[in-house]
Amino acid sequence: MNCKFLAVIALLVEAVVCQGWVVADDSCPSWLLPRVGLENLLRKSPTGLFPDFYAAPVFPFVIEPAEQTVRVELKEMTASEAQLILDNAFEESPSAVFLVHVTGAISVSSVPLSVHDRTCMFLENDAQFVATAGCTADSLLSVLDGEYVSITGSYDPRERDFSEQEYMFCGNGVVRSGIRIEKSGRVHLDRISVTRCKDAGISITGRGPEQYDHAVSLTRSVVSNCQGDGVCVRQSPACIVLDSRITLIASAALIIDSPSAVVANTVCGDSGAGIVMCSSDGILTRNQVLRNGTGIYLKDRSEYSLVYENAVWGNKTGIIFDGKQATVGWNAFENKEEVIAGGSRNVLYSNRGIAPDSIRGAGVTCFNPPTTSDLHRKGFIWKNDSAKATLRVRRDIVIDSGSRSLDIQEVNKRLSKERLIHPDAILVVEMRGMFRNQSEDGLVLPDHTCIILDGKIVNDHVSDNPNSFELIHMKGKGCNSFSGGQIISENKVFSAVSGAGASNVFLLDGVDVDLHSEHGGLGSNSVNAVSSKEHFGPFVVRECDIRDPGHRGIWMHVSKRVYALGNRCSAGGFSIDFDAYCFHSAAIFNTVTRNSYHSGIFFEECVKSNTAFANLCEKNSANGICMWTENVQGKTEKNVVACNVIRGGVQMEVNRSGLSLGGRAADRTTENNCFFNNRLENLNGRSAILIKKYARDNYISQSILDRNDVNIRNWTIKPETNGFHDNSGFQTPNVR
Repeated sequence: MNCKFLAVIALLVEAVVCQGWVVADDSCPSWLLPRVGLENLLRKSPTGLFPDFYAAPVFPFVIEPAEQTVRVELKEMTASEAQLILDNAFEESPSAVFLVHVTGAISVSSVPLSVHDRTCMFLENDAQFVATAGCTADSLLSVLDGEYVSITGSYDPRERDFSEQEYMFCGNGVVRSGIRIEKSGRVHLDRISVTRCKDAGISITGRGPEQYDHAVSLTRSVVSNCQGDGVCVRQSPACIVLDSRITLIASAALIIDSPSAVVANTVCGDSGAGIVMCSSDGILTRNQVLRNGTGIYLKDRSEYSLVYENAVWGNKTGIIFDGKQATVGWNAFENKEEVIAGGSRNVLYSNRGIAPDSIRGAGVTCFNPPTTSDLHRKGFIWKNDSAKATLRVRRDIVIDSGSRSLDIQEVNKRLSKERLIHPDAILVVEMRGMFRNQSEDGLVLPDHTCIILDGKIVNDHVSDNPNSFELIHMKGKGCNSFSGGQIISENKVFSAVSGAGASNVFLLDGVDVDLHSEHGGLGSNSVNAVSSKEHFGPFVVRECDIRDPGHRGIWMHVSKRVYALGNRCSAGGFSIDFDAYCFHSAAIFNTVTRNSYHSGIFFEECVKSNTAFANLCEKNSANGICMWTENVQGKTEKNVVACNVIRGGVQMEVNRSGLSLGGRAADRTTENNCFFNNRLENLNGRSAILIKKYARDNYISQSILDRNDVNIRNWTIKPETNGFHDNSGFQTPNVR
């Protein structure tokens, strides 16, 4: 194995593996394990996968509690013979759920096998769909204008190599697509393998760009050796692609032309292009994009993409920007050419292998600040998105408090003086020791300033205006970053750290915020640890410890592009709040625990196009994740909640639930959202999933329910039910 590749992946794994999470028992998903051994991750080929995000669902029914199930077996036969069996079963029981077991080879000649609604197909070890020599069908299997369909195979995507005969869908170079999904939704594909198609291995066209409650998902699968694209997804919002491998594709391994897609832990390699993003709010995280012509291509219709913690290596071009407002951070790049700039308002944060002075052209800002996790001494750390931008020199400053504490006002004076003397420099300020705030001003970061705190900032000031007092202001123009150290206040602050009202490139990284308060009048009773209110540049809070904020940990309010990444939040009112008119934002890989009166993660008041992915919500006294509309007329909609673990405890969920959704009135609803593969465990309140009034047209799929007093409680009708009335739930049955 190439030593350089090992070094890149080692750095990536060091950055991406969740740190500091306590594993309560052996049932934790593998992506929660702390310090996964590098040797285990790299024991396979260079296209081996990181730990899985997807977990097999555990659920008491497929669609509804009183459903009828019909088992059908398809042995070795032609597709026409298999179709007749399925059609007859559907005619006899048109409202049933069909459990179709394929145990032999299905040969396809003139037409594909077309599955009906409410079909769960299982491909056993010897099952295969194969194109005959003179095949004229456009695909091997199709879902046309359908819903509630799952195709589950027995393939292990972690296998190194296997023969063509072992692929489940083999096009033999004559069929356009292995699987074709057209004008359909609520479809799940898991553990399948597709090879040798003339066009796309898997072609997915959904029911339109607004239909978040008709999502399609692909997990733990392999696609290879196709003459067109590997997987192509169009018009299917909230599409989820996890834990898969797409390689040896003539065109693009993966094309996403659907809003709010999540692609994670997927290898896209040895193809014309790795991942092509053509739509808004896509999240690409912890993927390996290897040895392609272009690694990642953000096309002109892409917007608000988050590209985080990926390995982009060995490609001719690492990433091409043609779209708008992408945030690309903490990836490992090593390619012949790293970046082709374009589009507008795109930002590169702290990517290994990309330096600000390497960016040519307009449309891409590059910000590589020194932080406590990367105390680099590189001369250039900032370039704005202008083609004619002049690189600013770096100015290093040390402010040492000495043996006694130093007043923050003295720090402000020093920073103002440095900015005046060096107007064109990037100020890199190392604050050492103990600093105390004793005024209403707080600490003010000038324009283009990076702070590294090796010590503490303690707030002694008792504000006359505690509902507006901000301790640290990160509102300078251009870029502001703050990294390391501890921020402490026993007195009430409205926000410990604020970027409110600014539009800079903002980074809060590796900071310990301790506000000494529990909600309800104890301690400082502060309001927010971090505020992004009316901030409209990229706003990143990463790997911080936020304790006892009193009310909110991270407040995403009237803002866009706010990203909470890998933080640990505890003992607030609620930890991460997607509040009114927060759009195009995300919370991923966070741990939220011991919130006292509300939710670990809260979507409220007409927020839309936001994502919560792979967070751990544990031992919160109220909801783990809640989606609600109370005071603002309209819909909380188009949000994605996927692969989160919501876990209770002795004091957990006394009055509320793990996952809760609803609204106050008919003009204040929660609707058209996607909830996928969330794990709800040991919850003893109202229910694991609570569907309140005015929740409608949401999609709840592939959930794992374990050791809960009540799994589902639905208040949308009276008497309450234990199903999904007025919403959609679809689970793959656990038949093995």
